Order: sequence, then structure tokens, then C-alpha cells
Amino acid sequence: MESASGLIKLKAGSEGKVEEWRRTMTARLDEAAATLQDEEVQVESWFTIEIDGDQYLLWYLRARSIKRVFEVLHKLKHPIDRFHVALMAEITADDGNIIATPLIDIPRNLNPL
Repeated sequence: MESASGLIKLKAGSEGKVEEWRRTMTARLDEAAATLQDEEVQVESWFTIEIDGDQYLLWYLRARSIKRVFEVLHKLKHPIDRFHVALMAEITADDGNIIATPLIDIPRNLNPL
């Protein structure tokens, strides 16, 4: 298993769009789950965070292959993927992607999938 995480700095005033995204993803969990199945994702989590007055989304993935996750996502097979990619492009600040370097990711089950 591989893990990845990062911060997405949000454009000022995009809180309403973030809430739209959250509501849509929650309402369409079956589609989101189908995407995770295709991407071989075990866990995907999102959080909001404020740093020095700026708003961010913090994301975390655990998957068989992080490279595969992004390859499958960008094929936009599922309508929910198109929604997600378009909305993220709309709300992400120009200098908005900060990728974290994984240090430790401890699964409870050492033999997943």
C-alpha cells in the first residue's frame, strides 16, 4: 500500500463552493465509492484547515498505487470525477497545491487487499 497527502490552498471566498462540493460528494457516495474501487483506493479523507488566515483542504489517500489513482481519476470515467476535478480547479489558488512527503502510514491490517 502507498499513501499520499497534501494541502490545497483555496481561493478567497470559495467556502460556498467547498460546501457545494461536500454536499454533492456526500449525496453521491455510491459514485464516489465506484471511483475508489476503480482507483484501488482503500481510504480517502478530506479536512478543512485554516493557516494564518488562509483556508485549505487537507487530503489523504491510501491505495495500492498512488500513480494509478491519478491516472484513473484523470480519465474522468465517472460523472462525479468530472464534477470533482472541475470544482477543484475552480477553487484552488494559483499557488495552491502543496504535496506532503509521506513518513509513516500504519495500517491496522498489515496484509490489506
